[in-house]
Amino acid sequence: MASFRQLTIHFETSAQLPPPYSYQYELRLKPSFQFLHAQLKLSYTHREELDMDEIEAEGFTPNDDYEWEGNLEKVWRDEVEKLLNKTKVEKNKQPDEEADLLALAWESDQTIEGTPQNLEDWYYLAQELLQAIYETSGKERAFELHLLDITSQEVKESILTASFQTRTAQIKKISGGKSALRFYPWHELPHLMEVLYAPNWLSEGAHEQRPKRNGLYFSPGDGIWYEYGKQIVEPGKGAATLPKLKQFVNRLLS
Repeated sequence: MASFRQLTIHFETSAQLPPPYSYQYELRLKPSFQFLHAQLKLSYTHREELDMDEIEAEGFTPNDDYEWEGNLEKVWRDEVEKLLNKTKVEKNKQPDEEADLLALAWESDQTIEGTPQNLEDWYYLAQELLQAIYETSGKERAFELHLLDITSQEVKESILTASFQTRTAQIKKISGGKSALRFYPWHELPHLMEVLYAPNWLSEGAHEQRPKRNGLYFSPGDGIWYEYGKQIVEPGKGAATLPKLKQFVNRLLS
């Protein structure tokens, strides 16, 4: 059985982040033998300062608040417990207005409250837990990246699927009409995301149909294809994100 009885994560975006983007949430977690029970209440803040047209112009809706209660897979209970066991907190820490706020409160042999010293680890795990909730509830689908490398000699194709619901990732490689499946290490996923989205992705000129011409193409699960070097470009002069992406992609296609 888990070493904690209940954990509450409270999160608020930085005071520097304006509406309609600013939000806060409270995530309550209770472990059991077979799963991790989760209760999420997320609300967007300071929207009373904006007109509805301004909110919708940024791609939001009149009400983007979200609540959910249900069970997450046991693997998430294990991950939370693992991080809790190496977490120490600072009580009454003064908030930094330029940083997001994250505080913990949990019950084990005693009640512990405060800001975790390993804050970055908790930022990341909290984001993973939110994504697991969105997938478990059906709000969002599992992450999928479709790669297509077309040359005059051959066509290489790989599909990476990462499920936050089950905390597993796999790669399906398709070549010559045959497919092979292998697991992808979950701990490498953050680096993949970092490399993948370091360049700029431009929707203008992207393909709505599966490409047939020579080139290296990416489709991030939305059915739209972006070509390397054309719709996936350097974010600025002197940047060198594309070679890193190419190197990473070659590993996924091999």
